[in-house]
Amino acid sequence: MPEDSKKPITSVKIRMYKMGTGDCISLKFLHGTEATYSMLIDCGCIHGSQDRLSKFVKELIRDLDGHVDALVVTHEHQDHVLGFQRCEDLLVEGLSVGEMWMGWTEDDGKAKVKEWKTEYGQKKMALARAAEQLESEVRSDRFAKQLDGTQAADELLAFYQNFADAVRGFAALHANEEPENYKGPLAGMRIAKQELARDHENSYLKPGDILYDIQGLDGVRIYVLGPLQTYEQVDKESGEGDEAYRHNKKLDPDEFSLNELRRRLQDSDLFTRTINFSGDVASDAALSPFSPSSFAPRSVLKKSPYEKEDEAWRRIDAEWLQSSASLALRMNSLTNNLSLVLAIEFEESGKILLFPGDAEFGSWESWHTIDWSRTEPGSELTTEEILNRVVFYKVAHHLSHNGTARSIGLEMMNDPNLVAMATLNYEVISSGWTSTMPNRAILKELLERTKGRTIIQNTDDLFFDLDLTIPVVDKIEEYQEEMTDDERQLYTDSVVDDDLYVEVTINV
Repeated sequence: MPEDSKKPITSVKIRMYKMGTGDCISLKFLHGTEATYSMLIDCGCIHGSQDRLSKFVKELIRDLDGHVDALVVTHEHQDHVLGFQRCEDLLVEGLSVGEMWMGWTEDDGKAKVKEWKTEYGQKKMALARAAEQLESEVRSDRFAKQLDGTQAADELLAFYQNFADAVRGFAALHANEEPENYKGPLAGMRIAKQELARDHENSYLKPGDILYDIQGLDGVRIYVLGPLQTYEQVDKESGEGDEAYRHNKKLDPDEFSLNELRRRLQDSDLFTRTINFSGDVASDAALSPFSPSSFAPRSVLKKSPYEKEDEAWRRIDAEWLQSSASLALRMNSLTNNLSLVLAIEFEESGKILLFPGDAEFGSWESWHTIDWSRTEPGSELTTEEILNRVVFYKVAHHLSHNGTARSIGLEMMNDPNLVAMATLNYEVISSGWTSTMPNRAILKELLERTKGRTIIQNTDDLFFDLDLTIPVVDKIEEYQEEMTDDERQLYTDSVVDDDLYVEVTINV
């Protein structure tokens, strides 16, 4: 293209739709006031009906004038693809797609991908069925009766029910709602691939790829940092020491983890003095969370009294299902770490926009192993330098502790004009996620680095402190006071907050 016909990008409008906890983000690239290119990154939230989501999708279609040049799907979780399923007719009829970008792990034509997805489908089905059975068990009268008369019965029952809710929430991220379809791709992902991208081939991207010379994106290069390519990295949720942020120290009473309950029992000497799974009653019955009648004497075990119908309530059939939590967490980290990660660079200014999907530590760590000189001959560029130049960061994994790396991630984003955007919304969120979202350490770091230029999808009911006394909005305003008057006015003018979305304009 002749130099005099090029239209270098001067600004980008980044719009986050308020569907609920999940990503649905559009980008409009502008040359002056002219929109030359558009992009949609994901379309999802953790749950929602067609009636509720359609208003967001209608506005999205209207704002994009019925066409998006690039549809980007980062990974196969409902909070990133559910909108495609719920609003299929609206999107298929109202939004044309120029091309679709996905990670290499979505290339169904590759034998290794097919093999992996078959195995993964079996795990999705197992998790979904375990979640259903666990939910049924802990909500049953039999299970509640099992705890009657024991110490901390209400607390234990609340814990198990919350535990079941959390496992169900993880299962819902991965599995379709119809039991017969658990093993296949999520309906939203299938619709995106087969219906929205039906007129062209999809682009499957891998780490080290660089996209450039894209029509409508003059002066723009896009670096692909993820999804990663080795299992050891895929399976890595967090780093050690100062590499990653720690989980919130204090949890709400009904939202502590299984390990936390065990720790509390051990600290109070309950765990070791209560349950003897050989069949004997614990020596200190007064401290047992189960009554003595919950255990059969060894002498009668041969008679299998628990097989009697009127004694069925004494069994703890759900114990084996607790392993479903381990499966859920491993599957969640695996899928998150397979997120397509894009760093969008504006060549003249060097500014970069970072969109990491829900990448966890293993993905962040792998970015630093990419040899960019292999795809950019003569370049001395490193991933650290990419992060140094980030001026916009879409916060990974809704402000949870495992979504943003510390020393090899956020602490490298040192541009003084950094803006962050987080897709967290307590109006629509999975049960149990509020204990990890927002992670207070990441939230504090973001507010400090952005001087309050941190946009959260919905700040209602969000608190800065663990004691839930300081509203996040108050702390955002406090940090914004660190900006000069001109900086604050420039930032305020760049943000549009609507009932359906919040939008920020980044000058590049």
